[in-house]
Amino acid sequence: MNIAINVDKMVDFLVGLLNTPSPTGYTDEAISYVQKAFTDFPFTTTVTPKGLLVGTWEGERDDAPRAITAHVDTLGAMVREIKKNGRLRMTQLGGWIWTSVEGEGVTIFASNGRQYRGSILPTTASIHAHTRQEHQATRDDTNMEVRIDARTNSEAETRALGIRVGDVIAFDPRVEVTDTGFIRSRHLDDKASVATIYGALLALTEAGLRPKQQTTIHISNYEEVGHGAATGFPPDLSDLLTVDMAVVAPKQESDEFSVTICAKDSAGPYHMGFRRELEELAKQHGIPYKTDIYPYYGSDGEAYWRAGGNVRVGLIGPGVDASHHYERTHRDALKHTAELIAAYLLS
Repeated sequence: MNIAINVDKMVDFLVGLLNTPSPTGYTDEAISYVQKAFTDFPFTTTVTPKGLLVGTWEGERDDAPRAITAHVDTLGAMVREIKKNGRLRMTQLGGWIWTSVEGEGVTIFASNGRQYRGSILPTTASIHAHTRQEHQATRDDTNMEVRIDARTNSEAETRALGIRVGDVIAFDPRVEVTDTGFIRSRHLDDKASVATIYGALLALTEAGLRPKQQTTIHISNYEEVGHGAATGFPPDLSDLLTVDMAVVAPKQESDEFSVTICAKDSAGPYHMGFRRELEELAKQHGIPYKTDIYPYYGSDGEAYWRAGGNVRVGLIGPGVDASHHYERTHRDALKHTAELIAAYLLS
């Protein structure tokens, strides 16, 4: 390609987005962050009533309009119960393993507008006060709780803080960018993909180019609960390119240094013709890529299909290790994903 991806700017954008809490249902601040960054591009964006971000970049042609989507909402929790000891019982936002958040720091967004810090702990956290059998119990919502960093030892004292059932709990991302090019953080799913869209749009803008086809840029906010991209697109689309993390794990093809093109996930195959075109684009431009299958995974592209979208849907994304846990990717995966997005926009 005759354009270059500014990886440093893309990573800077990603770090800022990762440090902006956005559990599903509490995404306004993250959407605002993305919208502000997108003001550098030659199209305007709007926030829909559902809270997602959408804008259209006029292309050289408009006979086969396209869209690109990624999601800004992340895993998190919500207050389910204020316990008699003043601590909080949680209900999940999105799908995560209880052991993956044990010991994690959190922010509680109270109903009165205040924010409180806290930690997620098992009810039997103290090794000096409980038996080995208690320590080894399966973790679930009945024996995990949030310890609030405030003087509270009763339900009444916690309620006096302004905390109520339904208040959102955000997990600390713990972002670290290493000198070896790795990015470690919670919520790389799917903020890493939003960053690659930013990187591709920035590269086209700085090169004075525009997409071959009219393109809708769509940042959804309910993907983790299954209906993020069910709406928000114009009716005349031909293609929807979904950008979401690729699964790096044993028995997977994906790695942390390539862009992955997904052939199939838990809902079945993506559009074969579209997938082959993406693979050919990667070959033509020398972009390192993998083709992979994700057995326990769903995407916003499928949400649009289920909502009746009569379009070709493809899925690509940067390789992310330990999905829905303390995740990791590499600058190279971000770079190559942004390159493939840019190549697609210009094709």
